[in-house]
Amino acid sequence: MKLFATFALLKAAIASEGNPVRRVVDLLTGLKDKCEADLKAEEDLFESYVCWYKTIKKEKGASNEEAQSRIDSLSSYIEDIEAGRIELTSERKDLEKETAGLKSDLEKAAALSEQEEKDFTSADEDMGTAIDALD
Repeated sequence: MKLFATFALLKAAIASEGNPVRRVVDLLTGLKDKCEADLKAEEDLFESYVCWYKTIKKEKGASNEEAQSRIDSLSSYIEDIEAGRIELTSERKDLEKETAGLKSDLEKAAALSEQEEKDFTSADEDMGTAIDALD
């Protein structure tokens, strides 16, 4: 049995070493196998890239749409602020209320002063009449 296996190995060695055409065929076969393996690896890599590309494109598209929506929203918000439709603080309203209150107080004080002047004038006339009557 051992002799038969050794003989087969010798025959294969002689066949591959002795025949130059056989060596070229073996080299070409090996090159073909390597090219097929490389092609398979490239196809797998390309399929991975296509999958990655589709995923990223979908995510970035959604992200860009969301960002554009946010930009539009903020742009209209800025326009509203510039047009005066939106105020960032209540300071203006507070000052308007205070000014209205002060105007009201000023009008009341003016009316009171006017009334006091009429009362004083009336009292002065009464005093003048009383003094004249006493004389």
